[in-house]
Amino acid sequence: MHYPRYRAAPRPRPVRHSMSPLTFVLLVTVPAVVAVAALRAR
Repeated sequence: MHYPRYRAAPRPRPVRHSMSPLTFVLLVTVPAVVAVAALRAR
């Protein structure tokens, strides 16, 4: 009996961990809004 030659399963491409624009905007905006709110409260 003849078996096909063993081939390793193709590895999935590594996922790029690039931030989405929305995440980036939130990371920049939220601390700024909190700082402004804290300064205005005084």
